[in-house]
Amino acid sequence: MKTIKARKIKGVLFDKDGTLLDFNRTWLAPFQRAAAYLEKCHSVDAAHLLACGGYVAASNSWRANSALLSGNTREVIACWQAAIGAPIGGDEMRQIESFFHSPHKSWAPVVDDLAGLCDELRALGAKLGIATMDSEANAHSMVRALELTAKFDFICGDDSGFGVKPEAGMVAAFCRECGLQCDEVAMVGDSPRDMEMGKNAG
Repeated sequence: MKTIKARKIKGVLFDKDGTLLDFNRTWLAPFQRAAAYLEKCHSVDAAHLLACGGYVAASNSWRANSALLSGNTREVIACWQAAIGAPIGGDEMRQIESFFHSPHKSWAPVVDDLAGLCDELRALGAKLGIATMDSEANAHSMVRALELTAKFDFICGDDSGFGVKPEAGMVAAFCRECGLQCDEVAMVGDSPRDMEMGKNAG
């Protein structure tokens, strides 16, 4: 078996939704509001739109790599346009984006003491970052709302200019910002795209 000499982990790059945040408690309601809005605009059932996006109502879970679970807004819109069988207009798109990008009043951390976890990792000397397929502004809103701004050295979203998952660009940008090598970074996520991004970055 080939032996791989691992460097000491000096940076931890987190996905946001489903990793730092409880996905259903944070995102299911905005998705439901957007689907209900499209139901009024088009002859399509809201539950069908959620199912096409990857939501499994019977188990309150999500299909791996589905549009709503791990895609960005453009991918969600494309998925729903295909389900509707017609374009989603500009006004409709802006309304949907408002459901997704308006400041959240109740971000739901996946662990109770997220600040304590970050402090433990930083005490070990690790640089911390967030790489999300949500917008960078939404990621900053989250860390401000949870009073975590000082805990993270790097935050990027799908609109930050570093590419999208599973490309390696977000990891590379984290390394540049924090003076790390890619093999000194642990990628922590909940979807195949997160793991593939880590592998693609080395």
